Amino acid sequence: MTQQELITYFETVTLPETLRLDRASTQGNVKEAVKRNIEIMLTNADGGRAMHRLTQIKNALETPFSGQAIPKL
Repeated sequence: MTQQELITYFETVTLPETLRLDRASTQGNVKEAVKRNIEIMLTNADGGRAMHRLTQIKNALETPFSGQAIPKL
């Protein structure tokens, strides 16, 4: 996805407070994280990390993780 496609996607989607990205990762304050990552992506010439995180959030919204979390010891 291009930067503009990601921005358009997040402008139209309803974001939860927290989101399970995968077995080991949960994103808290999703709205703030999306806003921050969009700003970083637009200001940095190489916004690859921010774009990757936005893609992770997008994928988790479209296909929620339904497996077990890593057990705590």
